[in-house]
Amino acid sequence: MEPHRPETVLLVDDSPVARRALGRLLEAEGFRVREETSFCDAQEADASGLACAIIDLELLDGEGSELAAVLRARRSSLPIAFFTSGALPAILERARSQGPIFRKPDVEAVVAWAKQTAQPPPTK
Repeated sequence: MEPHRPETVLLVDDSPVARRALGRLLEAEGFRVREETSFCDAQEADASGLACAIIDLELLDGEGSELAAVLRARRSSLPIAFFTSGALPAILERARSQGPIFRKPDVEAVVAWAKQTAQPPPTK
């Protein structure tokens, strides 16, 4: 029997097509998906209850690596990956130090990462 996998993945992307495609695949693997469209909304997420976070590098209102830093300030062990169609070299470099970077539209690779990496939220 497979061990219980934590439920919730935070998925932050301003593209509805990317959110829908990736969200459906994550749900098919048994994850709950909390979808957010912006840095502003996603920074309010309770990192303690997340299995992992998948963040677009270039959001309309901020940079994905900055959002990752906000979430990691609340939970340093939170697994974070980035999903992008392309970004400036400086943005890519900042993100590499925080987690893997996956290229759109390779949703299968992101789902495989989530299944392998997701950690249970810390117990209270």
